Amino acid sequence: MAHPNAAGGINGGVGAAPNGAPGHVTFYVEVPDLTVALGRIEKLGGRRVVEPRAVPGGSVAMFSDPEGHVVGLFQTGAGDDK
Repeated sequence: MAHPNAAGGINGGVGAAPNGAPGHVTFYVEVPDLTVALGRIEKLGGRRVVEPRAVPGGSVAMFSDPEGHVVGLFQTGAGDDK
């Protein structure tokens, strides 16, 4: 796991793919509002892969673009009070 401890940094990590699945890389983009971002993504042809869920420090969601590339979204603090 990586914990940058820097203002505006997002924690991350590197690990083996589960159950022998092919490896992949997922990067996360910080957005002010997951719901708004996912709505815009869907209007532009993307689709939700993982619904918003609380994680330490905020909330995450994932989407795929029209070509199938998966990208993560992060909203700071969104899950802290849930």
